[in-house]
This record gives sequence, structure tokens and C-alpha cells, in this order.
Amino acid sequence: MQYSPKLKRVIEEIKQILKANDIAGSIVLHTPGFSEHLQHVTTSYSCAQIENGGLRFRIKSKEIGEAEAKRLSEGTYNMVTHLAHHTKLTSEMYENIYQYAKNKWGGTEDGGEASTHIEQNN
Repeated sequence: MQYSPKLKRVIEEIKQILKANDIAGSIVLHTPGFSEHLQHVTTSYSCAQIENGGLRFRIKSKEIGEAEAKRLSEGTYNMVTHLAHHTKLTSEMYENIYQYAKNKWGGTEDGGEASTHIEQNN
């Protein structure tokens, strides 16, 4: 098995919570040997979408009007700013402790798999 069924189930629950509450999020879950990550940016206040592993912005002001395009662009900018800032801080923290633990305990990256919420559950 290349994934953790428990993590797949929990990520699906989190996706539903984010959708139901109109919230964006960047989430990583872990259980021994496996991790699962989710980037959820599709909200009513954002024009961002994840496509082909990247972030894409879509605003057609001619179709939705200038005021709505402005609202979406401001919401998207604010969302991306917060996600980028917190992801960077978290990444730096984990990178520092990763390097310390690797040197202290001689750890390796073997023994686990990482998957995304878009990979097939089989």
C-alpha cells in the first residue's frame, strides 16, 4: 500500500469542513510511515484554483463586473499572503528541526510515502 487509508479519510473530512465553512487551507497530516497534504484555495472570496499541481488565478471582469473582480482579487491576494507567510514560517521551523534530528540521530527519509488528496485511493 502506497498511502495511509486513515490519512485519506481524515483529509476528505477536512476538505468537507473547509468547503462547508468557505475556508482556504494548507494542511499536512502524518502517521508513522505516511503523510498526506492538502492545498485548498477554492473559496467564494478567491479566484484561485489548483490546476496541474500549480496555483492559477481566474478573473473575467467582463463577465462578473469590475466590483466583483476587485473583491475577488483582494480576497485572493490576502489569502495567498497569509498562506505564504505561515507556510514559510512553518517550513523554516520544520527544516531546522529536521536538520538537527538528522544530525543528532542519523535519521533517513526511508520508510514512508507521501501522497496528495488528488491521488487515487487505491
